[in-house]
Amino acid sequence: MTARRKVTVIGIAGDSGAGKSTFVAELRALIGEERVTTISIDDYHSLDRFERSRIGVTALHPWKANNLGLLIEHVWQLKAGRAIEKPIYDHSDGRIKGPEIVVPRDIVLLEGLHILYLEKLREALDLKIYFDTDIRLRVRWKVRRDASTRGYTEAEVLEEIERRKPDVQNYIEPQKAYADLVVQYIPDDDRPPTPDDPEPIKVRIAERLNGDKRRLVKWLSLGARFGLIEAVHYHDKIVGEEMEIADIGGRTPMESMLALLEMISDNHHLKEKMNETHYTPIKVTQYLIASMIIELAYGRDLQLYPSAGAPKTAQAN
Repeated sequence: MTARRKVTVIGIAGDSGAGKSTFVAELRALIGEERVTTISIDDYHSLDRFERSRIGVTALHPWKANNLGLLIEHVWQLKAGRAIEKPIYDHSDGRIKGPEIVVPRDIVLLEGLHILYLEKLREALDLKIYFDTDIRLRVRWKVRRDASTRGYTEAEVLEEIERRKPDVQNYIEPQKAYADLVVQYIPDDDRPPTPDDPEPIKVRIAERLNGDKRRLVKWLSLGARFGLIEAVHYHDKIVGEEMEIADIGGRTPMESMLALLEMISDNHHLKEKMNETHYTPIKVTQYLIASMIIELAYGRDLQLYPSAGAPKTAQAN
């Protein structure tokens, strides 16, 4: 009997406008599109934009506006290596369409509002990440995105943000309590904008104290002590639980990034992707979390990591 192919499933939760979709797209590019399936769980909205408006419910309400039962079923099918037939939520007009067939590759990246909301969903995840982006950035990014690509006016976006606040507090923010990593983008008011970095941002990474599962913050702390990266290391409580935290700031030179990646893993694939002289805190975070995911999927023996020329599996995302 042929052994079932391992599928590594990563969940990334957080409020709308937190930067999840952009982060997932960058992870996919770093790890390799031929190895990654991405799914936005917005596709599991059970009500379209007009139905939600008519009955006065937001997309953040987990059971009134979303089919989380179908999502649970599909996540476990993907983890078992089986294809799914899922709906599509079209943000351009707010309608539910589809279905489309999605075939899992070695790594499945799930991102959306409720991916850490239910225990049965969390049990399927090999790594749980929550994006807790500063509210100033969330508002700015959501206005910019929804007004330019989703057919809203700026006034409508701001009104919707106010209307969603109770649901954010009730259904989205409590998911931080279940995350292995909490990633927070914060405006860096101490660093002036530059042409290649017009919106300076610091990144705070909080990691759950899970014994041998600690993978990232300890390396950032060690890298800071070696002078490779500008990072402040400390402990603090998030949702009542003590977590290990690193605040990343400044710009990290390429040679320091190479040394940091060498400390963390033998992943030469990521080193080959590096083509910038300096790396922002967001870029540093993308590379380090991509390295974590590759190790989760393929282990330390990177001979198991298929080459970029490996045959591709057809899929919809």
